[in-house]
Amino acid sequence: FSPSRREASWHLCASASSRIRRGLGLDRAQAHRQGDGEKAMHYRRRSLLSSVIAAFAVGAACLVCLGWRGALLATQPPASLAPGTVITGASPHTRRAPEAAREAAETETSKLKPPTLDYPPPAASVTWPRWLSLLAATYAAVQGFRRKLFGGAEAVALDPALPWSVRWELIRSRKDLRSKGKQAPRAFQSTLKDTADTLEELPALLVTVAVLAGDLLRQKQGSKSLLTPFRKLGEAQALLFTAGKLHLGIGEGGNMRLLGGDYLFAEGQWTMAELGSLPAIRRTARMIREVSDGTSEGGPAYEKQGKMGDCGPKAALRAAFLRAGTYFATVASSAAWVSSAPVTTVAALRRYGADLGCALQLAQYRDDVASQDLALWLARSALEALQELDKSMQESPAGRGLRRLAYRVERSCKATLAKLMLQQTSSQENGLSFDEFRELRRELDEEVLPGQGHKDGDDETMASGPGFQRDAVAEHELEALIGAGLRGSSPTSTLPITWSAKAGSKATLEGKLRFIGRELMEVNQLLDGALLSQPAGTNIVRETVIKLFATSGKRLRPALVLLVARALEAPKASLSKVASLAASVEVLHCASLVHDDILDGADLRRGEPTAHVQIGERPATLVGDYLFATASVLVAELGSMPVVLLISKVVADFGRGELAQSAVRFEAVDYSLEDYLAKSFYKTASLLAAACQAAAVLSGSAPDSKEANACYRFGAYIGLAFQVVDDVLDFISTEEELGKPALADLKEGNLSAPVLFAAQEKPGMHGGEPLESEHRRELLETLERRLSEDGDLDKVMALVEDAKGVEQAKNLARRFADLAIAELTVLPEGEAREGLHIFAEFVVARTS
Repeated sequence: FSPSRREASWHLCASASSRIRRGLGLDRAQAHRQGDGEKAMHYRRRSLLSSVIAAFAVGAACLVCLGWRGALLATQPPASLAPGTVITGASPHTRRAPEAAREAAETETSKLKPPTLDYPPPAASVTWPRWLSLLAATYAAVQGFRRKLFGGAEAVALDPALPWSVRWELIRSRKDLRSKGKQAPRAFQSTLKDTADTLEELPALLVTVAVLAGDLLRQKQGSKSLLTPFRKLGEAQALLFTAGKLHLGIGEGGNMRLLGGDYLFAEGQWTMAELGSLPAIRRTARMIREVSDGTSEGGPAYEKQGKMGDCGPKAALRAAFLRAGTYFATVASSAAWVSSAPVTTVAALRRYGADLGCALQLAQYRDDVASQDLALWLARSALEALQELDKSMQESPAGRGLRRLAYRVERSCKATLAKLMLQQTSSQENGLSFDEFRELRRELDEEVLPGQGHKDGDDETMASGPGFQRDAVAEHELEALIGAGLRGSSPTSTLPITWSAKAGSKATLEGKLRFIGRELMEVNQLLDGALLSQPAGTNIVRETVIKLFATSGKRLRPALVLLVARALEAPKASLSKVASLAASVEVLHCASLVHDDILDGADLRRGEPTAHVQIGERPATLVGDYLFATASVLVAELGSMPVVLLISKVVADFGRGELAQSAVRFEAVDYSLEDYLAKSFYKTASLLAAACQAAAVLSGSAPDSKEANACYRFGAYIGLAFQVVDDVLDFISTEEELGKPALADLKEGNLSAPVLFAAQEKPGMHGGEPLESEHRRELLETLERRLSEDGDLDKVMALVEDAKGVEQAKNLARRFADLAIAELTVLPEGEAREGLHIFAEFVVARTS
């Protein structure tokens, strides 16, 4: 244990490491000379691994040396004293002379046996070096940092073989996706973190495939553009994937899973719209529709159907495609569409994504030999798909990265299969032959179309303005709209229309709508439940959609869209597109009602049982997803990027409005009228504003023209007035008149304009007097205890009546209607503009 021996051990460890690395380096150089890039990468990884092993060997040698030395010092007695010899504290009479003591000690020592050393030494005698503690702490910190960046996924972005630009984009995606949850209310943040980490295995790999495919295509085209669009594409698909997982578990987490899924779905759809690629948007919308239908009851991916050993190879492959393969196929092919790649490249990447995603899904069934065998075939098929690309693309770093993802699945399946085959005793399971797999793969390609590329007449112009953006400009415009209604002066407009006692407001409006009767008939044909449910393959989705559209309702939103187009003198060729837009607006509204009824616990809608009462919450949630996706398909088929942006922002506003409403139940102190109107805009007015501006764009107006902007403001004001009147009717109408329970919003804690006016400390600009301080405090206390005591509901109603809250809310709706009518001066005069004027008056005069 001398210094020379310790130096020798260090020298031996270093020499062994050097020889191993030098040998591997020669092998790697030889592989490079032979042009075998994969073998060179293999030797490079082994070289790095040998360095790590050598470092641990050196640490172990040092630990052993120090441990043996500590054991010696702990067991060997002093050379000059015998055991039991007393040096201090002894009596002067028993103290020996130094010479005598030394002689006695030598005599006793000579009789002792030499100490024996045990290997390994006792733990208590091992000296723990400080540098080893530092090494362990550093390792733990690196692991924590890696998990913070990549969640539960393998650290693909830390692979040194990938280009740094790719790794950097993968690291940034973690931050971006995490920030989506931070924008939500605090209660939702914790729930989202507990229920779905947005970067677990499959979502992380979706981002990886998108960025690698983007880098592959960028290098092929010789472009120096950034990889940010491809990262955004991967993030969008990861958000949509996580949203689907949340909705599939709707029975476990309650409303927070529905809220979380809607929020992530809205964010994912908006991120796709920002990319500006219509083929990618079309394919994504169809994908969501297929997944919502296929995961419903009776679908191929319903609940636990998926193991090949349980349901057979064809059903297992179809279920794996719906659960994972379709997301990877969409993200890979969309990356090619964003890069404007040729059709052959799109097809090759789509096949690679589909095979990789299905293999990842099937590989999770680690106790099923047949599933592992099919996953192994799919991983090899993914590698084969990459061979259809150009040679330069295959040999690029991004191409090698895509291959490594498939190799990883292949190695995992091989290892699992070997373990399972060793465990088998009585029964022997046979896998698929090559011909059987080829037949399965061909059937999957026939069932799932790859999607179309760009169409003639597609307009991918990215527009700007409040309806096309989600930034400070849009927020400032919304504040101005709300402020004009709350604090602005009444605009000078034409006198309100006086309804005759014989006709009434509803009859007068219906008479004016005859002007657009032909277009309304076309919209009604598009809104036929049988037509909308035709793409569905499950009976529960098909039958529910037919029932939802069997009762047509008022169809006010489609009529508003058609009136705007006729007021702007849209050409006949554009009216068919406007009719499709009007139908998509109604489908989108119906989808939001299905989810709203689940969140509010409503049992009736238009006098009929709601969807979740008839079929259950989970199936109704998936039907709502199906309708959202159907509306997105109708909008994407219009071929207008400005219209896609407008409607995508509406979906994002829906998610934001639902979260805002769930966070402020029974809150009257920190929830102002401005907050209430902002929530009303997100849930109601945003759709009408976007629909009116989209109709103007399809009619030939520029997205940023004064006519299009006026239509946007008209729709926003009409929507705010409509929501305020709706809340007033909830107070003053009966259940028979409303077709749903009266005071439902108040009982659920969703405070509306009448209550908020009554809770004000100061008088507003809409009439009425504030409550006395004692009565106001009583109102706030009653709301704070959530109407839990007998008589609380009647007490709130009486206090709202004392403060004239209903009258003030009616005056607010009247002001918004006047503001909407004032925007019509920009449009050409005619019967259609008069119809819009009557529409605004009907909104504030309606009684149901």
